[in-house]
Amino acid sequence: MYGPGHPKLRFFYVVWGFLECIGYGGLVLGWSSFVYVLKDEGLYMDLCGNLTDSLQNDTQIKNATEQKDSCPDRDSRLELVFTIGSSSIGVGSFVLGQINFRFGTRVMRIVAAIVFMAGSLLTAFTTNETPWLIFPGMVLLAFGGIVYIMSNVQISHLFPVGGTAVVGLLSGAFDSSAGVQVMVKLGYEGGVSRKTSYLILAFTHVLTFISTFFFLPKDFIHHAPASEELNIELELKDTDAKKYQITVENQERREEIPEVHGKDAEGNFRSLLKMIFSKTYLLHVFWFSVLQLRFYYILGSMNKALEKQLDSKSEVSHYTNILLYILMGGVFASPLIGFFVELNVKIFRKSSTPFGRDVMPTILPLTLTILLGITLSVLILMEDSSLLYVSFVILLLFRSFLYTVMTGYITRVFPSAYFGSLLGLCILAAGVIGLLQHALFEWAELRNTREVNIFLIVLVCTSFVHPAWQWYACTKAKKN
Repeated sequence: MYGPGHPKLRFFYVVWGFLECIGYGGLVLGWSSFVYVLKDEGLYMDLCGNLTDSLQNDTQIKNATEQKDSCPDRDSRLELVFTIGSSSIGVGSFVLGQINFRFGTRVMRIVAAIVFMAGSLLTAFTTNETPWLIFPGMVLLAFGGIVYIMSNVQISHLFPVGGTAVVGLLSGAFDSSAGVQVMVKLGYEGGVSRKTSYLILAFTHVLTFISTFFFLPKDFIHHAPASEELNIELELKDTDAKKYQITVENQERREEIPEVHGKDAEGNFRSLLKMIFSKTYLLHVFWFSVLQLRFYYILGSMNKALEKQLDSKSEVSHYTNILLYILMGGVFASPLIGFFVELNVKIFRKSSTPFGRDVMPTILPLTLTILLGITLSVLILMEDSSLLYVSFVILLLFRSFLYTVMTGYITRVFPSAYFGSLLGLCILAAGVIGLLQHALFEWAELRNTREVNIFLIVLVCTSFVHPAWQWYACTKAKKN
């Protein structure tokens, strides 16, 4: 009988991990559909004093929601819900990453499952009388959901070839979990209440314990054995310009690979700190933080943008559904991007330096992600409803590249035992930066969205520093 994390069951693990990610991973990413339901229910309509004073019943309240820009205070409060919820993905990644680093995969997943179910229940029982429950509900959903990409992505280590494609598939499933909110919206329009939908999510979530106890190991899945030593070179320069090199040697048996926690915890922590403060890692964090801020601002402002560009509530509902249907295409787009990265890996497989073999394949994907962000920003700046379909497709590609390349980069460049901590810290930093989106919402409200979008285009351009430095470092390492 095969034990948890056995290589012969790796394809089955991928399928199960895919289902976990698409069912529970990134529900907060479906905000544009979910906020439509919340507005239709009249959540926070009490903030619209000039409207609610003259309204006598629920029907009139619902009719009032069809007025464009009728209640900036309500919109601002709901935007704050999304800002805090989306940023909580970063907090969850960091906290759960530390739990993963110290206690292993199983403990991390148990904690996350409890948190997710609590978030589902809070969201289910949010009413117009207790609207504040939506805040902790979305926070806990984001906090608990991120663990399914964090824990399942290590399955890629069981694949000597094509591991990045597995990362892409799981990242695409995580992104496409936004489709769950489309199902909630369609169910709501068909007579199934939001409360019922989220109770179903809470109760079916117990299925994740199957993988927690039987499929994934208690600790970690390490890189698949290789025929020769795997060198992961991190050029870490301190004030004395000293260089450090971290070498991870693949053993013939997985049991011979040292534990991350235990007697060597202090030494592992020092190694982790060296990785965190390397230019390789810090620039990756900057790149991801900037581009995710661009992505989150688009998601958070999409409903308001559609209300501005379109003439009726039915059109807003139609395009909201189309957006989420297209974004669900991440299930197909992300694996293709993973194969694209694998192609780059093959091209640079014979690079003369270990650093070049690990990093050079990521430079083109990093650059293409930035170019997609700029293209999308220009389309949004035009504010033309005839370009909505094109914008939605570019948004799909941008998001798929962003999360696949971000995760794949850390998986490829750094040792697997540190993956949870490094991924968690990266998403935490991006989450903290993501809090700035609320300031951007306020800026757009006080001035105009055009100024904000121009600022974001300039900001996105600054992220070119990441692939530029990687190319410079690889070129320098080759010369030396």
